[in-house]
Amino acid sequence: MDLVCTRCGEPWHMDHVLHDEPEEFERQGGVILRCPCCSRKTVKLSDEERRRLNTIQAIGEVLGDDLDGFAAALEDFDLL
Repeated sequence: MDLVCTRCGEPWHMDHVLHDEPEEFERQGGVILRCPCCSRKTVKLSDEERRRLNTIQAIGEVLGDDLDGFAAALEDFDLL
């Protein structure tokens, strides 16, 4: 299952974020705030993409540390 960076929109496999390179990600619970793709660059997004990422962040804040539930919600709501 994937988690999405709410800064740039890049999807990341949950196992990679949690186990392979956790130090490369800034996150709160399941919400990725910054990832290796966007950590050192300016990110420009469309309004639609920004709304999608804000929705992802809001769902993640509600679900907190329930990473499986968060990843499943992203798939259920077709936010990936």
